[in-house]
Amino acid sequence: MRATIYTYPWDLTDEGIDSALDTIAHTAGLNSVSLAQSYHVSTYFLPHNPRRPLYWGEEGAIYFQPSAAFYEESPISPLISNVVDDPDYMRRIADKIRERSLDLTSWLVFNYNHYLPQRYPDAAKRDPFGHSNFAQLCPASPLVRDYAHALCRDIAAQFQPDEFHLESLGYLHFSYGFRNPKVGVKIAPFCELLMGLCYCRHCLQRAGALGLDGEHFRADVAEFLARELASEPTPQDLRPPSAERLAAAFSGRLQTFLDARVETATSLVEEAVAIAGQAGARASFFGSRDRIVNGLDSDRVLRNVYMVNAGVGGEPDSVRTLRGEFPADTGLSAIVHPGGFADGDALGAHLTALGQAGVNGYAFYNYGLIRRAHLEWIGTCCHLWK
Repeated sequence: MRATIYTYPWDLTDEGIDSALDTIAHTAGLNSVSLAQSYHVSTYFLPHNPRRPLYWGEEGAIYFQPSAAFYEESPISPLISNVVDDPDYMRRIADKIRERSLDLTSWLVFNYNHYLPQRYPDAAKRDPFGHSNFAQLCPASPLVRDYAHALCRDIAAQFQPDEFHLESLGYLHFSYGFRNPKVGVKIAPFCELLMGLCYCRHCLQRAGALGLDGEHFRADVAEFLARELASEPTPQDLRPPSAERLAAAFSGRLQTFLDARVETATSLVEEAVAIAGQAGARASFFGSRDRIVNGLDSDRVLRNVYMVNAGVGGEPDSVRTLRGEFPADTGLSAIVHPGGFADGDALGAHLTALGQAGVNGYAFYNYGLIRRAHLEWIGTCCHLWK
């Protein structure tokens, strides 16, 4: 059984790679490291980091020196993190992970990024009023698709990971990436949905292939929102829109637009999974698979994915319900936050319940964000996966 721990590269280098990996392999008894190699902005409290208890993360960076040849087809130049202090920074980490016979999982965040949309406007999502989203890339943009392909191929060539952990390759929710948001009123869920869709020229063109006049549709959505957002929503407005309402909205044009998004986002995930497979690596998935919001066809997305990482309760019914959403041969790895438990006994009871309920793995979050005691608690439970 795979038992992994999400890890940021600075967690390992700040502590000393050998020391940190010894803790992961021996104190915690884990057999895999899910290492962030492309990630979004965050601010991190690091309770056992010997260099800095607080790390202000970057806008959306990669944590290795890219190989230029893979990016020739994409004009996007990613932000290389300032923690990458020499060309072999990531390679040293990857090599030492393998020296301990730990699996290496490349943890990749794609379309959630605050750096790239501001520098490459044609890669950014756009709202119906024509404004760029400074936190989200659009999977319909050829720039974004070429960059995602290049990133996966570069990772495969340089580091030969055992697994690609794919995150945020589809469309993202309206408010995903808001920072210090100032929202003083209620927004109807239907309006949030419409605001969260992308109306860039690439999305409109893809909808046009299904017979939709995309520009006319965008203008009608903008007119509707200008009216609705200025009005106080009724109790009825605050309910999630029904399938019937979505199908009928804008004389059926919204449904056509949503259908175009499904092919756009789902095909990009399929392409990333295929690149992983060609490199001899597994692919795992994290995130929502909502067909409306994320544009993902769950059956297609998970068809060649060996594992889904997800938060799940310890009750057998909840595990069975979630597993019922997957293909029969796709596993479920439970994401566990050890810092949220009162003590090691409580954590052990939760992990035991998950195992009895039929999970196929554990994914602990996160090496740098928890304390040494939590890693010791994990280690007392390693009989569950060894």
